[in-house]
Amino acid sequence: MSKNKSLLILTTLLILITSISFAQFSKTDSLGNFYVIKNKLIWQKYYQLDDINKLDQQLKSISFTSGLDIMGHETSTIIKNYKISGSGLPQYAQHDYDAFLVIDIFNDRYRVSVKDINFPDFTETRYYYGMKTNTTRGTLEHYILSGNSIKRTSGSENVLYSFDTDFSDIFDNFSSPIKE
Repeated sequence: MSKNKSLLILTTLLILITSISFAQFSKTDSLGNFYVIKNKLIWQKYYQLDDINKLDQQLKSISFTSGLDIMGHETSTIIKNYKISGSGLPQYAQHDYDAFLVIDIFNDRYRVSVKDINFPDFTETRYYYGMKTNTTRGTLEHYILSGNSIKRTSGSENVLYSFDTDFSDIFDNFSSPIKE
């Protein structure tokens, strides 16, 4: 095989791999600060980090983030028994929720992620052939996602905007948001 033909094949393969990778990335759906990543719904927002000690104290001062101790390397916690505010919410969203909260610290910024949002009152336990199985009925993904996409209904958009507003209200008071 000639050197030019080998180079052409290699270049074609590189372009094909790059295109496939880009196509996979571009299929991620989002609404507000919610992103769909591998069929999971995650709220993420980046903030300016001016003083890590001050941020640590601010996080400890409110119940939503009091389980965090970023100076002690506790950068994740489970938040329990919170309710989103908003009007016209579907039945499931009018109940308390639990979620997993993570703060990732970078040099001069930090990222807040809230995921695994669950409405415990809507989790079903079923028994099949004597074995207990939990359904996804109580998860936000169950109500909001269709595959790797957000269901674009007024109800699902209202729920996501309500969560987005509540989470932003909490964290925007600590630091300035950064557009990513």
